[in-house]
Amino acid sequence: MNWFSKHSGRGEPLWLWIFAAIGGLALMALAVWAGYQLWLFRNSGSLAFANATPTTQAVPTFTATPGGIGKAQVAGLEAASTPDPFDTEAMAAESGAIQAAPGEPTPVPPLEAEQPVVPAQRTITIDDIAPNADQSPPPTPAPPTPTPTVPPAPEDQLTQGIQLHRVGDFVAARSRLAALINDPAATQEVRLDARFYLAKGYLADGYYAEALAVLEQLDTEFDTATTGLGAPTAAFDRQVEAHLLRALVFTGMARYADAIDAYDQALAQSPELAALVQPRIARANAALGDSANAATAYRAAVDAATDTVQQVVLLEALASTYSGAGRYDEAVAAYDEILEVAVNAGYRAQIQYQAGEVLRLAGDETNAIVRWRRATDEAPSTNFAYQALIRLVERQVDFDLYQRGLINLAASSWQPAVNALTAYLDLADADDARRDTALHMLGQAYLGLGDLPSAATVFARVIAEYPDCTCFGQAWIDSARTQAAGGDGTDARRTYRTFARDYPNDPLAPEALWRSGVLALNEDSTVEAAVDLLSLVDLFPKSDRAPQALYTVGVGAFANELYVESADALRRAQMNYPDYRWDAVGYWLGRAQAANGDRADAEETWQALVERAPDIYYGVMAAQAMRQLAGTDGAIVNMRNMRAVAGPPSRVAGDDGSRAFAEQWLADWLRVDADTLGQLPAAVTDDPDWVAGQMFLAVDERGDGLAALERVYTRNQNDSATLYAMSLEFERLQAYRLSLIAMARLLQFSPAGLVENAPLFLQQHAYPRRFADLITAESIANGIEPLLFFSLIRQESLFEEGARSFAAAQGLAQIIPDTGQWVAERLGYPNYSNELVYRPYINVKFGAYYLDWVRDYLDGNLVSALVGYNAGPGNSDIWREAAGADDALFVEQLTITEPRIYVQAVVSNLYHYTRMYDTGQ
Repeated sequence: MNWFSKHSGRGEPLWLWIFAAIGGLALMALAVWAGYQLWLFRNSGSLAFANATPTTQAVPTFTATPGGIGKAQVAGLEAASTPDPFDTEAMAAESGAIQAAPGEPTPVPPLEAEQPVVPAQRTITIDDIAPNADQSPPPTPAPPTPTPTVPPAPEDQLTQGIQLHRVGDFVAARSRLAALINDPAATQEVRLDARFYLAKGYLADGYYAEALAVLEQLDTEFDTATTGLGAPTAAFDRQVEAHLLRALVFTGMARYADAIDAYDQALAQSPELAALVQPRIARANAALGDSANAATAYRAAVDAATDTVQQVVLLEALASTYSGAGRYDEAVAAYDEILEVAVNAGYRAQIQYQAGEVLRLAGDETNAIVRWRRATDEAPSTNFAYQALIRLVERQVDFDLYQRGLINLAASSWQPAVNALTAYLDLADADDARRDTALHMLGQAYLGLGDLPSAATVFARVIAEYPDCTCFGQAWIDSARTQAAGGDGTDARRTYRTFARDYPNDPLAPEALWRSGVLALNEDSTVEAAVDLLSLVDLFPKSDRAPQALYTVGVGAFANELYVESADALRRAQMNYPDYRWDAVGYWLGRAQAANGDRADAEETWQALVERAPDIYYGVMAAQAMRQLAGTDGAIVNMRNMRAVAGPPSRVAGDDGSRAFAEQWLADWLRVDADTLGQLPAAVTDDPDWVAGQMFLAVDERGDGLAALERVYTRNQNDSATLYAMSLEFERLQAYRLSLIAMARLLQFSPAGLVENAPLFLQQHAYPRRFADLITAESIANGIEPLLFFSLIRQESLFEEGARSFAAAQGLAQIIPDTGQWVAERLGYPNYSNELVYRPYINVKFGAYYLDWVRDYLDGNLVSALVGYNAGPGNSDIWREAAGADDALFVEQLTITEPRIYVQAVVSNLYHYTRMYDTGQ
């Protein structure tokens, strides 16, 4: 009897049993669905909340675009495995933010309540280390063995969160830190640090309300820590930094009065911050329209300044504040304070001009004119002298016409210079001592204006009428320049040669022959160039141009396969001018000797260079040439070549790479106790800049923080023992550039001579691998040797993520804004803005991608790619076409100095990184 027939005999109706069966199936389906949703929750990086919208834009993440990423599209980049910060549902889970009704304040929920951990935006997988490993035949599966999941210790989770924050991955960092705060196993000190970094993460992304809420919770934690027994020291260490963070948050929210209160609280606990905090208080007061208190704050900052440069910068801000408030007398007084200490003529001219501008605003034209005149006298060739002259001319002030012409000429204001100098010459007496130089300047003004016939006529007059003028030789040179500008290179060279022949005692005679030779080279007249340059050497052997001429002839002859002539010129340079570019001369002399069939002589020449400096560019190149390694197709920077020539990690006997060994070596040299070497002297620890610099670094205000620490470094840069201790402390503070330069300077002072003659522990602080996981992963993802990328980043930024060059290159890998935008588009990076490129995990990714792209664009040649990375791939392509396949000649013949120095530095770095860190894999 089946179950149904058994129970149907009891008299229950059939429909009831059918209904019960359907209901049971429905319950089972519901249970399955709920289980599936739970599984999705546990395996996803986000939890959906309806209508959750962040108050400000979050950090963009990489979203893979089909076909748009190429080599960079490795495991961990796909959108499916990376939470999108522009996904409002995912952001709600990450921040807990709930969208408020229009016009209502946004409520701040508990920021760390039951939040899932968002995966890192960039996860290193097996594909990063062994590409296509997943395509290998799968191993035979063994019976599964249950392995209990052991969550990381709270301290390890905190370290992970801090590291994610450090590289700029704030979304992932916040998620880990938020999950950690509610961990019952976390100590109070861990929770303090977690909340502190959580607040910093929200502030970094502009989530001010959320950051403020975390800081309020941090205050509660502080209260508990400071009133309880056995309070952790972090409770006290973090309080001042929390006040600074709160001030930064209030500033971001435009709550300037609250920001001032927070800064005042920080100052009350740490007066050493005055020089850095008072300018911020001043700016907050200025934003409130309170110029009086702004000026008071700037004055307090000036009084607290620790060096002259810092002081005068603050005095400029004080003067500007006074001027903006109409307190003109006080503004001028502040400028006069600057003039009491300033010694640079150009800067003094600037301050005199600015004082004149303030007096003009005050209606004191008489004294304004006095200041503008002083500006023109302080430094006539500067832009501020020119601006002052404009003010004087506007007021029709009687002004010396000669000086007026000089200032206009220096400012490239050609027509006004012509007018002033012409008027001066018309009015000057025939015996006026300045007529000769005025006439010469008039010719230069005509030349700048492009009026070549007038320029030629004036220079001819100077040569004919004023043979005793100090400008006589320059007039000959300018006459030849005028001819060359008109396209007559032959006559220009004839003029240069005539001058050098007829006036050999003039200081510019060798310069004339040099210019004639260079002009001939530019016109592909190599024979004439050689004649001019060798004549320069023969006629003027004591000239600074003589060794340069020999070197130019030697390398030029080599490039033209005239190896005998090349060797002769370079041998003369080596013998007669042993200090002139001895490394480059030695390398190319060896190349010429080898090409001539004199292999033994070449080996001897190169060996002498390698013994003297194996780690510089030409030493590396000589060592590779001795081993007859390839010198084309970028081989000079590949690992096979570098491994073949790299020296040992350390040449110090018994060196085990430990800190203890290094400190004993230092102690023996400095004759001090090894146990004291890592201790900073009181002169450093009591320095206000040391205290302030650490605190500003702690709140991610790296600009002010590093500037303060650099002042400490400068004050102690000649004390070897202090340099060592500072390097270690800078490393702890993650001020990596300062750590590096302090150790590099120590090695210069040491008896080591060569870097590899110092203990390995010291060497590795001069050639460190900061951000190692990040740089290694991105290198591998883009098919770049990691040690080469470390070498590039050391040259670019010395591992300082806030670095910015004069050309606006930014971050660790020095990405310029246009390149950053281009790479972001190539990678499908949403809502990119230039500020994001300072974040290390973005900057390194962009730099590795760009180097890989440039390498592909330049036919896979890494030397060309390095030049292209520095000076533009288009330029590199042009230079390569002109130079040919020889990488050394390519680098030598670059027409811009910067990329040549850049490549040479990267090669030298790679030598050191190879011998210290290469595993041979």
